[in-house]
Amino acid sequence: MQLNASTRELLGKRTRRLHRQGKLAAVVYGHNTKPTALVLDRLEFQKVFLKSGRTHLVDLLVDSARSEKVLVREIQTHPRRLGPIHVDFYAVSLEEKITVEVPVHLTGESAAVKRGDADILQPIHALRVECLPTDIPEAFEVDLTPLEEIDSEVRVSDINVPKGVTVLVDPDELVVKIVHKRELKVEEEIPAAEAVVPAEGEAAAEGETPAAGEAAEKEE
Repeated sequence: MQLNASTRELLGKRTRRLHRQGKLAAVVYGHNTKPTALVLDRLEFQKVFLKSGRTHLVDLLVDSARSEKVLVREIQTHPRRLGPIHVDFYAVSLEEKITVEVPVHLTGESAAVKRGDADILQPIHALRVECLPTDIPEAFEVDLTPLEEIDSEVRVSDINVPKGVTVLVDPDELVVKIVHKRELKVEEEIPAAEAVVPAEGEAAAEGETPAAGEAAEKEE
């Protein structure tokens, strides 16, 4: 997959102009690469990212002259604008191992969940791995079909890892588990106790402090 980019001179708040022009600010850094500010076509980037995600290499062609193998490292968004506003690319060497986050995708269906008796608990949604850029798995797939009963589980050590890939997570870490169906308990609200006001002429209960007016009357 190829993505076109050009070097950028607009920095800081002036990059807002790029967004209005359908452009996207970016930076590339990494292996033997001096951090370079870039500008991309926003729609072109979104189309490429849909296919590449964060685990597929992208051929970044800068100024129609220099091509680099990169990974999408970070995407910044704006709370009031649709789509990305800034992208970080990480340049890699095909001969040096790197560490990346590989997503965990669940497939199939647990019989206990299908019956409505259980829920899926997934503490880990991505695994940190070390490998060559060309060996990065697209995702780790975990099939829920064998997890037929409540308390069935899959740990990191149970995941099939391709050759050349080292998982940098404790093998005993829980990835997914079939747990009892969560029951929502609705507690009835208990109305607040109404204040008891002594009847006229009644003495205040022991330990209660008389009101200011009552104290004044007693002093008279």
